[in-house]
Amino acid sequence: MSPYTGNTGPVRYMFLLGRISDKALQVALETESASYRDILQEDFIDSYNNLTLKTMMAFRWASTFCQKAEFVMKTDDDMFVNINGLLRAVNQHKDVLQRSVGGFCVLSASPIRDKGSKWYASEKMYPHRKYPGYCSGTGYVTSMFVTRRVFEISKHLPFFHLEDIFVGLCINKLGYTFTRIGGFSTNFIPISCSYKQSIITSHGVSPKQMRQAWDLKC
Repeated sequence: MSPYTGNTGPVRYMFLLGRISDKALQVALETESASYRDILQEDFIDSYNNLTLKTMMAFRWASTFCQKAEFVMKTDDDMFVNINGLLRAVNQHKDVLQRSVGGFCVLSASPIRDKGSKWYASEKMYPHRKYPGYCSGTGYVTSMFVTRRVFEISKHLPFFHLEDIFVGLCINKLGYTFTRIGGFSTNFIPISCSYKQSIITSHGVSPKQMRQAWDLKC
C-alpha cells in the first residue's frame, strides 16, 4: 500500500466523522468526500465521548459494504500504521482472529474514578470493579466475522463512552478473546527504519512525520 496510489488496493481505508459546527469545514469535507469517496459522516457530535458511536458506525458500514473483506482494523488519526507489518501479523494470527481482537491488549483493568481523568467512569456508568479486558483503541484488528458479531451484540448492551472498553465488553459478552500482537504500540516511536520493519503502530505521529515515515528508504 502506498499513500500515493489512491484508495484502490486490497487494503482500503475510510475516515470517520460525526457532526461538526464549523460550516466552512463541513463544506470542505463534502468537497473532499466527493473527490475521494473515503469519508463516513453521521449525525452525532464528533467528540471523544462519542467514539463508541463512531466505531459502531464503522463496524455497521464495513459489515454492509465490505462483506468480502477478511479483516477490519480500527485506528486513530494520529497513528502511523505499517501496512506490510499489519498484513504479516494478520496472516500469522488469522485463525485466532476469527474469535478474537488483536493489538495492544490489556487483559484486566480497573475503572478510573477520578473525575479529572479523560477516561473517567462513574460507578453509575460502570458499577463493576474490573473491566473484562480490551485492546487499546489506538489500533486493533479483527476478522469481519467478529466485526459483524460485535455490531450485532452492541445493540443489546448499555452504551459506554470509552470505545475500546465498550468493544471489549462486546467481545466478553460473545465469549471471544483478546490477542496481544507484538508491534502494536500506544506510544510514539521515533522515526526510524523500525517503521518499515518491526513496528505495526506508533502513536502521536504528526502528518509531517507520517510523510517522513512513508518516504523512508530502508
